[in-house]
Amino acid sequence: MSGTGDAIGQMLPYAAGVAVSPLPIIAVILVLFSSRARTGGPAFLAGSLLGVAVATTVSFLLAGGGTAAPGWESATWTHWVRVGLGLLLLFAAVRHWQRHRRHARTGGEHPMPRWMSGVDRWSPLKTALLALVMYGLDPKNLALCAKAGQELAAHDPTWLGGLLALAVFTAAACLPVLVVVLGYLAGGARAARALEHCRTWLSRHHLLVMAALLLAFGALLLSHGLRGLL
Repeated sequence: MSGTGDAIGQMLPYAAGVAVSPLPIIAVILVLFSSRARTGGPAFLAGSLLGVAVATTVSFLLAGGGTAAPGWESATWTHWVRVGLGLLLLFAAVRHWQRHRRHARTGGEHPMPRWMSGVDRWSPLKTALLALVMYGLDPKNLALCAKAGQELAAHDPTWLGGLLALAVFTAAACLPVLVVVLGYLAGGARAARALEHCRTWLSRHHLLVMAALLLAFGALLLSHGLRGLL
């Protein structure tokens, strides 16, 4: 199982990148302030887990999960893909920083996407689908899940080891949502006050958080790609 442990170690940084995404955390907090919090919260959690698991599993299988051809990970095209993704994430980081600076001059909260204004009125099914999209189809999270799946395939694990690594990665990637939902269900009014403070802070700083996150992973992918090419 040492190969599985090594794979998990390589995957966890990508799980951290998914976990600290601010918009899904804001979305689940809005859901928990709705009249359907006790069904909407668990539905959002289920959707997030499913989105991460499916995206990572598909990437793992496409990369040859368990049957990867020797040397595929060192192929030149994989390094160019890393360079391209790295540059794309760095460009997105700059754009998020510029938007943060522009809105910071007003001293208020950054405007949220329009679709988030009605999240607290959505049904549990619609809430679960929202979480699935935010975690499984969002370009940044999809790229991170894809890299995690490729890292797992490169270690050529057994099926049992692969399932364990995917489970650990999925749980780590969705840990903030898990903590928020369970904390709300167990903490009542006290948890609600803490979540409101968290929502306010993220509303003001989510662009800055995203800029830092995109910068870190953009630089990581770019350095890995350039090192492979050179």
